[in-house]
Amino acid sequence: MYKINHKAVVLAFVFQIVAGVAWYASTPLSFLERSALEDMAKQPTVGVVLLFALASFVYLYCTAWLLVRIKGLSGFGRFFIVIGIWLFIVVPNQIFVFINLHLNNLDILYLLSYGAASSAIAAIVLPLWRSSRSIFKD
Repeated sequence: MYKINHKAVVLAFVFQIVAGVAWYASTPLSFLERSALEDMAKQPTVGVVLLFALASFVYLYCTAWLLVRIKGLSGFGRFFIVIGIWLFIVVPNQIFVFINLHLNNLDILYLLSYGAASSAIAAIVLPLWRSSRSIFKD
């Protein structure tokens, strides 16, 4: 039985955090009404950043756990499972929120872009770097 590859989870998490920093640094002026890198008083607090990082790690770990439990699929099939999770579970919830917040199309596209990048990172790293099998029984 395969186990969760914790190295792959940590690597994907680090890539997602780097993508998140780049994503936040490229925030459109119309979205924040200021440049993301100016006015440090308006930057997210440490608690918000840590909560975001924890939520990203838990989501990634649950995705890795799900991939371990799925039997009989190739790495290519597991890739589409991760993309499908984002496409059919996360995106409809975000679209519902966007409709209620009355955001314009560019803001919706910007907010969905991090989820797409994060999902693509997880879909590439997790299925392709699976944990090795142990010859010893538990």
